[in-house]
Amino acid sequence: MIEVLEPLARIPGVRVAALVSPEGMPMAARGRISGTGQPPGASERSLDEEAGSVAGLATIWLGELTRAAGLLSCEGPTRVVLRASRGTLVLMHAPGAILLTILERGASPEDLRLPMEGAVARMQRILRGMGASREASTAERERARGPQGPLPARTGDPAGTERTRVETNQNEAPGQPGSS
Repeated sequence: MIEVLEPLARIPGVRVAALVSPEGMPMAARGRISGTGQPPGASERSLDEEAGSVAGLATIWLGELTRAAGLLSCEGPTRVVLRASRGTLVLMHAPGAILLTILERGASPEDLRLPMEGAVARMQRILRGMGASREASTAERERARGPQGPLPARTGDPAGTERTRVETNQNEAPGQPGSS
């Protein structure tokens, strides 16, 4: 899924683009970390630390918002924006995950709406493709094994039908049951 995050991470103003599990564990992250509010080179955190520290808190917050909306008989939010003094956090539901982006101060989250929707659509295409290839390989294995059923065709009979032989009893008179 890194190929989905790369275009998001290259957008000006995006500091981190990450794919996070619903439990809050970062699965993949791309971007650049700058020591925001610190002098250059002063104890910069790694990308994984940045995504990991925000991911847990963000998923808890998104879960609370979803539960609150559920009490109102509404659908849960699909996109959530949290603006802060040092930047903006944007969350969007994706298939089986949450797409998380951290924007630098002054970046507009509205400019990120379409690229994030495009990333989610790419994820869905990739997952559909993985499912289709899995179904194709399963069908291929089934064809290689041959027909599987309660009464498989006999290998010696090319037509696949069973031929039976009628045995006649020599001691019975013609026209009686059991004779041919």
